[in-house]
Amino acid sequence: MKLSQFTDFGLRISMYMAQKHAAPSATTITELSEKFGISRNHLVKVVQFLSGKGVIAAQRGRGGGLRLGDHPANIKIGQLVQLLEQSEGLINCRTTHCFLDGSCLLRYVLDNAYQELISFLDKYSLQDVTGGRTGAMLQQLIQGHTPPPAAVRLPEPAKEQA
Repeated sequence: MKLSQFTDFGLRISMYMAQKHAAPSATTITELSEKFGISRNHLVKVVQFLSGKGVIAAQRGRGGGLRLGDHPANIKIGQLVQLLEQSEGLINCRTTHCFLDGSCLLRYVLDNAYQELISFLDKYSLQDVTGGRTGAMLQQLIQGHTPPPAAVRLPEPAKEQA
């Protein structure tokens, strides 16, 4: 499975904004475009989509800009991926006529695998994936420095509170 470029951009900007979450200044599309070297036009589409879904809060005018719509600990990676991919599964048997429709075991297997992937990703929040070294590198990017690439270890998922 490969995530779309739209999802890639959405995840990157969400991570960046998670690191700026506590900062008094909002983020702008121009800032994101410059920091990530991504076309402003591409980012406008991603930001508008995320804003429409409440992941990003956009405010126009003086003092406006972009902020996360919720605390980074409350934004689950699986839900964010599923939202950005705009898909319920890996294949859509309804787009073309398939004589196996209704009795296909492949769709069942792929749908279950996709749900397992989303469930695994949901063990992590934006806060989880922007901590440690990743957070330090994002902070360098926010401050205008280009951090060197480094190997990153995945953190343990945050413990659910009962």
